[in-house]
Amino acid sequence: MSNVENGSVRIGLDALNIQDSNHLKYALLNCEDPLKSISEFQEENSISLPSLKPALNLLDLHGIKRVDFHASIADELKDHLIKKVEELSASIKLKESSPTYEEDCGKLEDLLEKSFPLIFNSRLTPLILLIMKSLPNVNQNYLDFIQSNEKLYSIAPIELKRQIWTNNPNVFMNELQPLFDKFTQYFDEILTSSDLNASGISFFTALNHVNIDMPILKENLLLSNTVYTYLFKSNKKQIPVVNEICKLIGTSSSLYQLTVKTLTDLFIKSHNWFYSTLKSLIVNKFHESLSHENLLNLIGSADLPTELILKFGNLVHICLKERKIEAKRAKELESIMESKKFERILPEAAFLLADPFVVDMLARNSLSLLNKCVQNELLPRNCTELIFVLRLLSVSLLSRDIINSQTNKEPKIDSALITEYLPNLAYFITDFYEKLYDDSIGTLSNQAQSITSTLLSSSTGMITSPAAGNVASNSSKTTSPPIVLKISTKKLEILSSVKSLIGENEICSALFLYLVIGCFELNDWVNLKALLPSIKYPTNNSVYFEKLFIYQFLIILLEKSVIEQFKHDWFVQLIFDDFLIVIMRIKDEQAQLQENYQKSDLSSEMLYEQTYKLMEKIFPNYLSLNNFNRLVEIVKPKKNHANTLQIAYSKLKSKLDPVNEMQL
Repeated sequence: MSNVENGSVRIGLDALNIQDSNHLKYALLNCEDPLKSISEFQEENSISLPSLKPALNLLDLHGIKRVDFHASIADELKDHLIKKVEELSASIKLKESSPTYEEDCGKLEDLLEKSFPLIFNSRLTPLILLIMKSLPNVNQNYLDFIQSNEKLYSIAPIELKRQIWTNNPNVFMNELQPLFDKFTQYFDEILTSSDLNASGISFFTALNHVNIDMPILKENLLLSNTVYTYLFKSNKKQIPVVNEICKLIGTSSSLYQLTVKTLTDLFIKSHNWFYSTLKSLIVNKFHESLSHENLLNLIGSADLPTELILKFGNLVHICLKERKIEAKRAKELESIMESKKFERILPEAAFLLADPFVVDMLARNSLSLLNKCVQNELLPRNCTELIFVLRLLSVSLLSRDIINSQTNKEPKIDSALITEYLPNLAYFITDFYEKLYDDSIGTLSNQAQSITSTLLSSSTGMITSPAAGNVASNSSKTTSPPIVLKISTKKLEILSSVKSLIGENEICSALFLYLVIGCFELNDWVNLKALLPSIKYPTNNSVYFEKLFIYQFLIILLEKSVIEQFKHDWFVQLIFDDFLIVIMRIKDEQAQLQENYQKSDLSSEMLYEQTYKLMEKIFPNYLSLNNFNRLVEIVKPKKNHANTLQIAYSKLKSKLDPVNEMQL
């Protein structure tokens, strides 16, 4: 008799036609001789083994309770049964190569049917779960029963849970969502942290170009001036999250597809690019742990598009680890993108390229190749390497639109970007190169510190560079006349042309942001003054790029060569008055009007907190008392700001107390 009736599972000894305590209770209530009823109950339900009866009297004389005896027998039988189940399980795992596959599955199914009613018997629960774990396809009624019982579900083996999740995606999502949130929140907290050194981790840690040989910089200008602290190397905390997700998926293709679909949907809905990072890490983890054949079976059918997307993703991953796209890799990637089959996998390729670390690599490579065009006197439109990297960057920046529309057409690059914008951008990169070269020559000839630019007047846009400082102790101290540079009318005209495109084109906006970051990294203060106030974030990705830029902006301000500039009024006005305070006011207005405000946006309060932390770090060693007093009044929090922000502001103002005491 089956223990499953009308879709419900019968539980208990009664389901196995074995008398339980209720039968004994009924017999005792309706009998004339209770002792006789008990004896009959024992006779009917005891172990039916003739040779055992004489031994029972002996056990009674030794004071061993029948319940203890029966428990020891059950444990012994259970151990033997577990070994047999494990043997059958090993045979079943061989599948087609096992001649007894069907027979072994049938044995376990019969055993499960007879034992499942005793699932709540704590002594037998592990055995029953082992049987279910060993079966490739467990009866859906049993799966539903396990899922409905919180205690059983919590102790169920992962192999059994995967069968539950396959037919109940919502239950699987309940397991995945906390891991997704943990992963994305980790990065979001870094990007929006008010404590600039809290995490001790930087996505992009700037190098001081003074410490790098000049020939290397000439070769890799704007490419290798950052150290890529990638997830595998620095952010070890997140590896367990990826491992846990892969463990949940196992080798189930349906669960993998569900995971990827969910990540894709979350990416489109939330605009959070780190869902792409997570997907890439999951694929790479499986790539390391599975054979190629098993990987194809997991990700999809073993047809050409699946092979193609795997090859494409692997090439991107290699480029990512190398932080550049070498000519050989570029040719391989281009051959894939030129294939007709690529149209079918364009949305998946776009999701891979949406990884923020990939975007950073592509943007920096674009500027590096543009710099090579300048050095080789080559027009951008004639540089095939640059055009190809821009194709990849275009797919990256427009990935949400590509995925959402499921288009199979690669977005075209605006001709104005190639013929107008890049030549104009090259003008500023030429300044980078010329300044870096002049500075290095000055350093070598004087054997002194690198040149630091100082604006004479923030209104005129003039800068001066003092000559090298002290040389060797036995050398005479000399001071060269200051080098005066001026923002030319031509540069202002070019900047006007550039600004007209950065608000309209995603690639233009992204490259402009990295050009500004380059100004900091190469200490080019003239171009920084010209470019920083003109920043516009890519329209379709403004939330991500704003967080990313502000993060890098605040981190790089604390670099030794940059933080020294806060001693100069022009730099203070540029960073605070012309940029940070302007953004804070815009954020305040948006918060009051609730205009286009999203929870994921960089909020006004976050920006205030980050500004307070920056001021704390630069005062009084770099920021003058006059500038500090002036800025403290400007960045005062609004009445509607949270109490925590008010406290942070009070802490900032308290830095004036020691200074006031010294003056008294």
